[in-house]
This record gives sequence, C-alpha cells and structure tokens, in this order.
Amino acid sequence: MKNNKSRQQRDLIKGIMLIVKIALAAGVSWEVAKLLGSKHPYLAPLTVILSMQETVWHSAAYAFYRMIGTVFGVAVTVFIVSRLEVSGWTIGCLLLGGMLLPVILRVHKTIIHQVALTILLVFVFAHQTASYASDRVRDTIVGAFTAIFIHMLLFPPSYMKEAGQTLNQFGFHLIQLFKRSADWVHGHCDPLEGQALKKDVADLLQELHQVQKDLQKAEKSLKLNIFSKNKQQSLKQYKHLLSLLTTGYLYISDILPPFHDWTKMGTMSADEREQWTMQLKMLGEYMGNQLHQAMEKQNHSGASGRMPDLLDVSALSLQISVPSELKWYRYPLSLYQQTAQLIQELKMTRQ
Repeated sequence: MKNNKSRQQRDLIKGIMLIVKIALAAGVSWEVAKLLGSKHPYLAPLTVILSMQETVWHSAAYAFYRMIGTVFGVAVTVFIVSRLEVSGWTIGCLLLGGMLLPVILRVHKTIIHQVALTILLVFVFAHQTASYASDRVRDTIVGAFTAIFIHMLLFPPSYMKEAGQTLNQFGFHLIQLFKRSADWVHGHCDPLEGQALKKDVADLLQELHQVQKDLQKAEKSLKLNIFSKNKQQSLKQYKHLLSLLTTGYLYISDILPPFHDWTKMGTMSADEREQWTMQLKMLGEYMGNQLHQAMEKQNHSGASGRMPDLLDVSALSLQISVPSELKWYRYPLSLYQQTAQLIQELKMTRQ
C-alpha cells in the first residue's frame, strides 16, 4: 500500500514536470521559428506537443518519425500542388498515393500518419501561402530538436525506482510462495490450500509480466539520458535478479501438480515429505537472501556498488535423492510427467 502511494506521488511529479517542459519547449520553439523567418511559427510548438513523450528515447523516436514523415509528405505534395485544385477527391487520391509508398517500404506507422497529415495540410495551405511547405519542414525540425534538448537537459525522467519496487514486491511474494508450498507439502498437500497456491501462482505470473514491462520502460528511460551513466549498473543488477527469480517462479509453478498427485497416490513417505519440505524452505531462503542482498546494495551503496554475486550457490544443496534402483529412470519419468501435465492442460482448455 505504501509502495503504491509512493509510486502515485512520483507519477504525479513526473506528469507535472512533463507539462512544464512541454510549455517551456513550446514557447522556445515558437520564438526560434519566428527568428528564422517563419510565417507559421505555430508549427514548431505543435511538433513539441506531439513529440514530448514520457521518456527522452520515446520523444526522440517520435520526433524523428515526424521529421521523416513531414519531409516525405512535402516532397510528394510540392511538385503537384500547383497543378491540382483543392477538392475532396483530389485530397483522397493524394493521400492514397502518398501513404501507399511508405506502407510498401514497411516504415513505422507513425511516419505514415505524418505523411498523411503533411500531404493534407500542405496541399490545402500551399494554395493560400507559398511559404507554408518550407515553413512546415523547418518548423517541424525546430520543434523536434527543441523538445528533445529540453527533455534531455531538464530533469530527464527515469523509471528505475518503479522497476526496483515492482521487482522487490515480486521477489517477496515469490519467497512467500516457496514458504507456503513447503508448509503445504509438510501438511500432506491439503487440496483447498493447493487451490489457493494455484491461484497465487497465476497472480504471481501477472506480477512477473509487470516487472518485465517496468524493466523495459526503465531501460528505455536511460537511453539518451545524460544523467543515467551510474544507473546502468543498477539496471544490470535488476536484470540478473529478475533472471534468478523467474527461474524460481518457473520451478515452483511446475512442481505443485506433481506433489498433489504424489500425495493423492499415498506413496510419499514421512522421510520424503520432510526432505522436500526442507528443500523448498532452503530454496526460498536462498532467493530471499539474494533479494535482500541486491536491495541492500541499492539502498546503501547506490549504483556505484558492486553487483551482488547472484551465481553464488555455495549455500545451496540437494536435500533429496533418487533411490538407486530408479536412477536410470529419472529422465524418462521427468519427461513423462511434464508431457502428461501438458496434455492435461491442453484438454482442460477445450472444456
């Protein structure tokens, strides 16, 4: 709850900063466009408003697409504007022809939209003022570069804290799932508790997807961010930690059904139950220690700290063993179990 409130506050601050930067960049671009002799200076702040996105990388990408689309649209229109009159059919044909080539070339869809918008406006306004086409190209470039520079220099947004919070939350819930699974095995795999664990596994998958999205967003927020050099190491740490936790999630989600079936058959001995309980607790504790170590380094040493040794497995050991008479069958049995589980899940999707 506290994390959600803190995240909402940061999102609000980032939103306010984005509004301030859009307003500042719009005003600056207007004045620059006027200094360069534009008769349509509003085109520069228009580009600023459309180009300024949540990260510098997204802003630069959109600004680039807008510039390319504008130049292409003007090039298509300027050669035929004096030969055609403005009408609905003329505009429709121009848009069809102008957008067809970018589609064939498989360019980004944003470029296609900018080509269409430029063709429409240049064709209409060029009949009224001869300078519109040149103003549109120049002012679009002015607005694009103004937006990028101001976004880059004035408190460029970073989403590393958000990524760290969701990663920490996912790790904590995964560790709790290991502990509950160990208790579940120790308690003879109660069916009702098994259903609750199954639901937790599904919920945790949604958290995993959110962590992946937040890390991708954080990574993009560091691109073209002149203040992000010290945060690259933190991003690398987060990726290593996520890889470890993802491995743990896949493991725990795979082993719950076999435990249920094994208990249902009544062939699990008390010693085996105790061994598996200890094994699951040990794995959960190991991942908990790795999560704690990684977050402590982030909180105390910051990005300059060394990356924690996530591959240190000296604390890990295999608590269970396969009976000697079955050791030659452990691989086919494992393959059989995984295949049988897949077939069962496929059948359930058809019901």
